[in-house]
Amino acid sequence: MASYKLILLIIIPLIGAFLTALAKYDRNYARSNVCYISRWTLASNVALILYIFSNMDIEKNSIQIVEKYEWMTFPKIDVLLGTDLFSMLLVLGINLSFLIASLCINKKEEKIKPLLATQLLFIGLINGYILAADIVSFYIFFAAISVPLIIIISILGRSDKRNSLIRFSLYNLIGIIFLLISIIMIYCYKESNIPLNTAGNLNIKGPLEYFIWGSLFLAFISRIPIWPFHYWIASVNSNLRSPLVFSVGNLMPLVGLYGFMRFWPNTVPQTIAVYAPYFEAICVITMIFIAVISLTSKEIRYKLFAYTTVYYLLYLIGIFLPTSGLKMNIGYSLFTYIIIITALSFLIGHIEFEKRRLKIYSSSSILCYMPRTSLCLSLFVLSGIGLPVTSLFWNNFIIISEIFNYNLVLGILTMLSIFIVGVALLEELYNMKDKYNNMSSQTDIRDLSRFNFFIYIGCIVILFIAFLKPLWFVM
Repeated sequence: MASYKLILLIIIPLIGAFLTALAKYDRNYARSNVCYISRWTLASNVALILYIFSNMDIEKNSIQIVEKYEWMTFPKIDVLLGTDLFSMLLVLGINLSFLIASLCINKKEEKIKPLLATQLLFIGLINGYILAADIVSFYIFFAAISVPLIIIISILGRSDKRNSLIRFSLYNLIGIIFLLISIIMIYCYKESNIPLNTAGNLNIKGPLEYFIWGSLFLAFISRIPIWPFHYWIASVNSNLRSPLVFSVGNLMPLVGLYGFMRFWPNTVPQTIAVYAPYFEAICVITMIFIAVISLTSKEIRYKLFAYTTVYYLLYLIGIFLPTSGLKMNIGYSLFTYIIIITALSFLIGHIEFEKRRLKIYSSSSILCYMPRTSLCLSLFVLSGIGLPVTSLFWNNFIIISEIFNYNLVLGILTMLSIFIVGVALLEELYNMKDKYNNMSSQTDIRDLSRFNFFIYIGCIVILFIAFLKPLWFVM
């Protein structure tokens, strides 16, 4: 008998998105209504995730909870949902980060109602994608997950949103088509819909081997900001300045990363493995190039984009290493990483909003007049670049150590890229401390509210506890 816990993690955000779209929208109550719906929806999901964790055995890495629902009789296809510690950790990180976002979002955000409704739609779909346990369900959510970002670009994009929309749609359509080809071939090869955790064990020989694994590779790599696919996410980030949109866009590469984690063969066939050095070279060249650009850029959001790109490629290289022992390390790092990026995006968004409100269009900073914002931004930047009090530091250290053991040159270049983007963020943090000389009164600037300040400090506490015990919330 199905427990319905996993399906609820998909349904609750979808219901929240529907209620947000129907919420009363007038001058007095609109913004509060949609924010409250978003907060309660995400809080419910986080509570349900913690309840699911309480029923899991942290000593087991295999699938522990499975739910099966009939869908089609001909051909015979059932929707299969399942989860292990790794996938639940990602789901918790994503839902917790968006709960933080809904608590800290500026209610004066432009077009906040469609933005929050689309965000909840995205959360429901990405939860389904991570919890999908068969290849057909996996594909359905993979194809649908790009829809919310397309809606966001269409609604909130600037005058040049057409180019961003075309670029994003084109790159994601490539992934959808290639994954569909792979799914159909695997379905025909096995003559059935197969569980996702067995896809990596398929013994495929001959030309079909090249076609299936090549199509899978292109499908997932199209979602990751690696050359030449990094253009779509850079275009979206430059076109849309909302911190919530940045958080949604930043999770799209996670879709490709998770696809490789779940779908890629456990033992890569030798006929495919010979191309690994070329792929690794493209990864490190992309990392070095984007890191160096971030060092010369004066745009803090580009520096943040460069940071996210380098770290996603770090985890991608970790996934492709000939070892099966890094899965949970990558999961712990991603949990911390997602929260840090969300917090940094909203803190930067608060500073940018105040500069627009005060009509400050120069490169000068007002951070020195915002003590609470300054403290939080400093703590999250230091955590992001490797402050040794978060799980990001320890687990990234293990991943990088494995890369060094695998290939010394690859490890040196990877470490260099991480060092450069870290320096770029520190440099920007230092520059933001400069005073804005034309400020007539410090009281004109609105610092973080006490409520938001304690939310961010609470996040720092969570990251610190996760460093001491990654699964601290499990009894």
